[in-house]
Amino acid sequence: MKIFLPLLVVGILVLGGLGAVGTESEKEKLISDTIFFSQPIINEKEKYVSIELKESTHNSMDIGKPMLPVVTKVYTFPFGTCIDNVEVTFSEVIEQEISKSVEPSPEVYPLSINAVNKVKEPDTVMMYSDIDVYPEQRYGYRTASGLKDEEHVVYLIVNLNVVQYQPKDNTIFYSTNAKIDITYTLPDNPVFFPDEYDLLIIAPAEFESPLQPLVDHKNNLDPPVNTILVTVDEIPSGVGVDRQEDIKYFIKDAIEEWGITYLLLVGAGVEGEELFPVRNAWLPSQPHEEYFPSDLYYADIYNGTGGFSNWDYDGDGKYAEWPTDFPNVDVVPDLYLGKLPCNNVDEVNTIVDKIIDYKAHNKMMKKILQCGGDSVPGDPEGIYEDEFSNEKVMEKLPGYTTTQLWGSNGKLTKQNIAKGFKNGVDFVDFSGHGSWASWATHPPNDEDTWIPPPTLISNYDAWIYMDYDFYMVNNAKKLPVIVFTACSNHKYTESPNCIGWKGLSKKNGGGIGSFAEAGIGYGPGGSVCVETCIGWMEVKAFEELYNTKVLGQAWSNCVTDYYTTFSADLDRYDFQTMVEFSMFGDPTLVIEDGDDPKNIPTSTPFLNFLENHPNLFPILRLLLQRLGLQN
Repeated sequence: MKIFLPLLVVGILVLGGLGAVGTESEKEKLISDTIFFSQPIINEKEKYVSIELKESTHNSMDIGKPMLPVVTKVYTFPFGTCIDNVEVTFSEVIEQEISKSVEPSPEVYPLSINAVNKVKEPDTVMMYSDIDVYPEQRYGYRTASGLKDEEHVVYLIVNLNVVQYQPKDNTIFYSTNAKIDITYTLPDNPVFFPDEYDLLIIAPAEFESPLQPLVDHKNNLDPPVNTILVTVDEIPSGVGVDRQEDIKYFIKDAIEEWGITYLLLVGAGVEGEELFPVRNAWLPSQPHEEYFPSDLYYADIYNGTGGFSNWDYDGDGKYAEWPTDFPNVDVVPDLYLGKLPCNNVDEVNTIVDKIIDYKAHNKMMKKILQCGGDSVPGDPEGIYEDEFSNEKVMEKLPGYTTTQLWGSNGKLTKQNIAKGFKNGVDFVDFSGHGSWASWATHPPNDEDTWIPPPTLISNYDAWIYMDYDFYMVNNAKKLPVIVFTACSNHKYTESPNCIGWKGLSKKNGGGIGSFAEAGIGYGPGGSVCVETCIGWMEVKAFEELYNTKVLGQAWSNCVTDYYTTFSADLDRYDFQTMVEFSMFGDPTLVIEDGDDPKNIPTSTPFLNFLENHPNLFPILRLLLQRLGLQN
């Protein structure tokens, strides 16, 4: 699986720009880079002006502060490089008066089934009253260690605030170019990682035997994915402060001694009954949760200087607290990670069979199923956020056709979702609100109604697409990758039946991989819903799936690119977005052509009969309950 790149080559300008010039002294090396900017574009709106810059990579999103264009430059260096200093010199400042206040950065809202989001009308006079010039600093930078094309590197991210704003005079300031000077020191001894194994699987001892066919399958591929399975019991104790840190140190050793770049963790983590030790991230979202499981902990091995990223800066046993612990949370993954939160041997057998079988039946049909509505009813633009996000996803999937089940077209029903899975789709895009067990959204401008509407088979709160509804999804061999953009759909610590896992652990259908949030997800209303937080992740996930085609790399690139895009402007909601984003599935699984699914049955005659006679579902459910096969 490895792609070899020369470790001593400094990768420059991941995000555009002109060339850089490097010079060398005995102790330090220097990169000088000059960036040119066009004149800002002022767009008149009803109450505000918005400001665009052709070269910008994103807008600042500091809630309640002016929304201004930012240019991010990303540089990569050999692993172990020390960034000694970064200086940015801007050209002469140009002043320009504008007619109205600059549009403020939006509020973000929890996209939870249990949250009622009331859109707030911003008061810029009040919000901007204590601002002299924003932003105060014209540039900032961060470093992180991570992966690029399967090689360990150091990232340097420089954010340039090309435009500044003075509210009291309604004046903006900008420059036409900036010079970046970077001094750095390469490691005394270049770090080389071995190439013995590609994939490490860690699982409870009781899953060792049912996982062995997957290990054999990976090792027998052409070319092979060199794979080793280690049980939790085999990992030494007492190396770290707890069992989770023991495992993390073992993973670090596996990188340095075996050269692994892929990691698969197997085993459920229901609180109090953990089959695999869970690391919780203490990023509370009141009143919904105090913490949530973060699989990223096990993939974020190194910090920006190559040291161990332990996630507990203050040593209080609560990890990833904001802002206290984030000096020790590097965030950028050092491994391509996947999780299979299996509860028992039967689930292990099911998912292993699906992974092995997928290679023969995964021919891309260039079709996607999209489900959405209006996540934040009442936003001033009148945008239906989920449907808007679905459309932005399609811009990243050239050549694809979509079945759009939306609140606005009246097609978002549970029956249509089940039929959509059976239509031979490569991907499924659920954009809305969620919980550990459910996904739903609103019809246009109707915050009191949830869709899809109920069916006779629906369990729990009937109007919500619960995990139970996956019993209707019988798409047999053509298994899509599912992306949930909602709260907590991967919160496997709440129940063995978390909806993200239910879709993968299902026999005769469901999905082969799932991307979702393990905690409360956030997003703004209006057209900026895809410019930050989980709406940005949704669009990025499909872009990576389309281009990268390896599940673990797609997940890692989403987290890495979020960090490198917004680095200097990251706030609590940004960090939560990265820390909670997870992938259920085999990280080495490749989306590639296989056999023609037209010759593969998409369901069984019995299931087809039940689908055409939905009134029999309550009787079937009662029978299953009597037999003790369904709660």
